[in-house]
Amino acid sequence: MPTPNDTPAANLVKDAIGLGPAPTRAREAAVAVTTGVLAAVVLAALQPAVLFIAIASTAVVVNLAIRWIIGTRKWGSR
Repeated sequence: MPTPNDTPAANLVKDAIGLGPAPTRAREAAVAVTTGVLAAVVLAALQPAVLFIAIASTAVVVNLAIRWIIGTRKWGSR
């Protein structure tokens, strides 16, 4: 759980590595964008086979979609 003294970067890292979705829709969107950018940079730097890129990209998208679906249920209950 973030504290008022945490920096925005610390909150983003906590939200990104957490098993569940971020506390708010905006923070989850920030996690999705930064995760996508980070994955693209890593895959571009490593230049793996196309099949690996497809599998890794699919895994990232599925993970973020599941987090978003779970979060939508949680965010709507507040």
